[in-house]
Amino acid sequence: MLTERDVIMRLVRQLAEMLAAIMRLRREGKRDEALRQIDAITGRLTGMDAGALCLFGEAPLSGLPRELKLPLACVLRARARLLRDARDRAGARQAFRAARLLVRGSRRLH
Repeated sequence: MLTERDVIMRLVRQLAEMLAAIMRLRREGKRDEALRQIDAITGRLTGMDAGALCLFGEAPLSGLPRELKLPLACVLRARARLLRDARDRAGARQAFRAARLLVRGSRRLH
């Protein structure tokens, strides 16, 4: 029988695998594909693509389990780097800000 913790740990592993794939795509210069994958994973976890997630800030992120916040922050940092590479400074700032909010949220005790 799967417990909530088992499900969360499976999601953490999937996020780690996705992050590795995103980093590979960035090295290969496939920025658009990497951004699509980021949108897909954030959509599955939060119901929002990464752009909307970064725009709305802390509210949609606050309900995530603490164990998912740091891995998702890493994914959002990867998004920020991809946007920075594309010279989208505003988008990169929003993604870095959302990642910081997740890191701060992961440190809070529930």
